[in-house]
Amino acid sequence: MLTSARLLPILGLALALLGGGVAPAAAQQLLVLVNGQPITSYDVAQRQKLHQVIGEKPPGAKETLEELIDQHVKVAAANRIGITLDDEELNKLFAGVAERSGRTPDQLAALLGQQGVNAQTFKNKLRADNVWQQYVRARAPAINVRDTDVLAALSAKESGGQMVATEFKLYPIIFVVPRGSNAHQARLSEANALRSRFTNCDSGLEAAKGLREVVVRSPVHRMSSDMPAALRQILDKTDVGRLTPPEVTQSGVEIFAVCDKVQVKGESSQKREIKDQLASTQFQAESKKLLADLRKSALIVYR
Repeated sequence: MLTSARLLPILGLALALLGGGVAPAAAQQLLVLVNGQPITSYDVAQRQKLHQVIGEKPPGAKETLEELIDQHVKVAAANRIGITLDDEELNKLFAGVAERSGRTPDQLAALLGQQGVNAQTFKNKLRADNVWQQYVRARAPAINVRDTDVLAALSAKESGGQMVATEFKLYPIIFVVPRGSNAHQARLSEANALRSRFTNCDSGLEAAKGLREVVVRSPVHRMSSDMPAALRQILDKTDVGRLTPPEVTQSGVEIFAVCDKVQVKGESSQKREIKDQLASTQFQAESKKLLADLRKSALIVYR
């Protein structure tokens, strides 16, 4: 399931690589009416550029048009059962995307604009994805990944090998950035400076507690079988007594001290990954069936 959070790692890089301008309103051509709502050639061009910005190969014009038709159908269906996202809520979603990339909403909108993408194009996709996920959960049978299904998938993947996971003892360290501040880059530099001289948890954590506007939280214990693959790979590569690379979060800049690793038998590091894959497969299947039914009853007029 593709979410906004998953678009972020490639959004910043692609923004620096692409270029283009926004088509003038006069160049727009009406292509389709979906329940009375227009889709124009400008909308198609914008969506294709958005695909480029997020690092995907843009589909052809016909495929992009069908994608936009689906978007209209999804939003209309969600709205009919009271699932909506007003402008204030949408702006919060957009601000969250911007903050996780280390930018303000205005900065993100400006960067999109430099690549010829109107920020509203991205917001429209955010709204459609959000309300559609709520709609599928409300309308589809409960998506339930059974433990037996996970174990069966794991057994096939492990090929009879012994299942072993890792329990990590982690201390979250937060370099606080006040909301609305543009100090993320400075705080990232401070976090990296601490990371370069942090060689053990005893003295390193004490040093971190003495830094300006830095919070060292209580330790947390996390199993590799319960975390996303990307996070697991980062922690696997981080030695005990060292810090993970810093990451921009809603609180500021966060970094983790890895203070212990313990091998646990009977668990698999791929358990979370397999469960997420099975849940995503179920969700996509239900989503596809619901959308096909909705398109049959929608008024779609090609011009």
